[in-house]
Amino acid sequence: MTRHARPLLLTVDRGNTSLDVMLHSAPVKRWRAPAHAPETVLAEVATLAGVPVRAVASTVVAGGLTALEAVLADAGVRLEVAGRDLPCPLPLAYADPNELGTDRWLAALAAFAAHGAAVVVQCGTAITADAVDASGRFLGGAIAPGLRAMAAGLAAAAPALPPFAGGDAIAVPATSSRACVDAGVHFAFCGAVERLVEDVARALPGGAPRLLTGGDARAYLRHGRLSFVHVPDLVHQGLRCLAERCAPRS
Repeated sequence: MTRHARPLLLTVDRGNTSLDVMLHSAPVKRWRAPAHAPETVLAEVATLAGVPVRAVASTVVAGGLTALEAVLADAGVRLEVAGRDLPCPLPLAYADPNELGTDRWLAALAAFAAHGAAVVVQCGTAITADAVDASGRFLGGAIAPGLRAMAAGLAAAAPALPPFAGGDAIAVPATSSRACVDAGVHFAFCGAVERLVEDVARALPGGAPRLLTGGDARAYLRHGRLSFVHVPDLVHQGLRCLAERCAPRS
């Protein structure tokens, strides 16, 4: 067995629709699966039995880590959960901090560690746009429907329209109903990101870098108008920052 001077770090981002696990080894390993079918990720995690690992997780879903926590326990690893076991190290300008999703403050923590003041946008089931100032204070932001949520809402409200296909080739004026839906949903998504960023950024006079992450970040980068620093593993970086700031729980 390979011995490590310190445990490897395993970080877990459990969102509304996906389970995303990263092992901070050399090279880094990352496993992702739909939240409703996490078997492949659970099987990979099970192979860590006997390897010194510290596991730190974030979830926005009640009970969303139960299966993974059991697999890790069988491997001799205790799962530490952001917000439950490891408190947020950032000052929070949030009326009720218990309402704030850990993924949002973790992304802000990583952004602050790398850039100082920043605007952070996550493009997942929801679009979140948040600001962290130069002192490290999380200022809050806004939440809107994400790309797939917009498409699902349109399909539910207007079932006679063609379904959203999510293609890359988007042009306006579009010349078929299917192409019109694809263009409209994509550009509505991009427009929402841009308006949210514009308004949230006003809380940071003097300007700040804009960071983009999440499963639909690339859709914005293909079709949007603003420039961003794209950080696909921003929540994992936040979990790493959190682990470094907080001693392992006993």
